[in-house]
Amino acid sequence: MNNPIRFVEITDTNDDLLLPWLDLYEISFPPEEKVLISGFLALLKAKTRGDREHSHMLAAVDEAGRLVGLARFDSLREPGVAYLWYLAVSPDARGKGFGGAIHDEVLRRCREAGARAAVMEVEIPEESPDAEFARSRIEFYRRHGAKLLTGIRYVHTVGPHQPEVLMNIMIRPFEPIAPEEALGFARELFGEEAVTAVGEVGLG
Repeated sequence: MNNPIRFVEITDTNDDLLLPWLDLYEISFPPEEKVLISGFLALLKAKTRGDREHSHMLAAVDEAGRLVGLARFDSLREPGVAYLWYLAVSPDARGKGFGGAIHDEVLRRCREAGARAAVMEVEIPEESPDAEFARSRIEFYRRHGAKLLTGIRYVHTVGPHQPEVLMNIMIRPFEPIAPEEALGFARELFGEEAVTAVGEVGLG
């Protein structure tokens, strides 16, 4: 990455980066993967009260102060697992290494918070209208050390405003983790009814 960026955490609704952050969020993900905007506003209200200290809305800003990417993540959730909700790069800033830089910063913060692994959701290529993009996302996370949790069926939902969809789960371990433990992390985050074993569970 040739262009340096800095990271700014959005912590209240008066931050000038909030609106461009929300705009990038709106254009970056399909409807069935997007939580309501009110969820982000509720998070920021909680942070002003001193709550949700492990929940983060991160903005990546270039030298000119322009938003080039975002991440929404929980740096530590029980039982010692981080959760990467969203990661996106502005359309005109893609292909410049910003995505990898944002991802690495998120992982660094999660490790510092004491997480043993980070969990992320990715589209199933065969179920996605853009199979090539779905495969590229899986390979992106693999290049950064994540493994696909296999032998499971995961039903993803963001709430009653959108239909349920099947998705993959990936695990980025920060220490050696057995597949069964990775399955436990996923079930802890998403619920046992949402994540079921349908074969031999593995990480690959």
